[in-house]
Amino acid sequence: MYLDKIYVLQTGVSLKVSTMALQELIARAINTRKFPELQSIRSTTDLYAYLSVVVCAGAEDLIKRRQRWINHKTKADLIAGQPVPFNTFCNLFWRNLDEDDPDGDEWQQLIASDEFYSQLTILLHKLRIAERNLQQYNGSTMLDFNLGSA
Repeated sequence: MYLDKIYVLQTGVSLKVSTMALQELIARAINTRKFPELQSIRSTTDLYAYLSVVVCAGAEDLIKRRQRWINHKTKADLIAGQPVPFNTFCNLFWRNLDEDDPDGDEWQQLIASDEFYSQLTILLHKLRIAERNLQQYNGSTMLDFNLGSA
């Protein structure tokens, strides 16, 4: 699964994992020249807090299959095509229930794939590049800060 690309599940649900929140975080860091939140992201799993899932089509059917696990806000966001936090979306799928709902099994396979991990790793590297560029811009002040926090 590629980030920011629409993927169609076998059930007809189309969705994408969006990096928009992370892009906005990086843009704010660049504009303000402050990036403590960037520094707190150290692993690919730390990125999950900045990812969201947008269901582009098939939300109603997905909701019917997962209605016991969807709260009102998540349901409204899915129907409206609004981003749902990645972890919230992941919590809709329970491994032992996926025999009745192929969406869950396919979703689990996608996020466990080498391709998805590779995409997250690339994203983490881009984040590090942005952080290094900000450190260089701020010069020795940032270097001192990093040495003090190590």
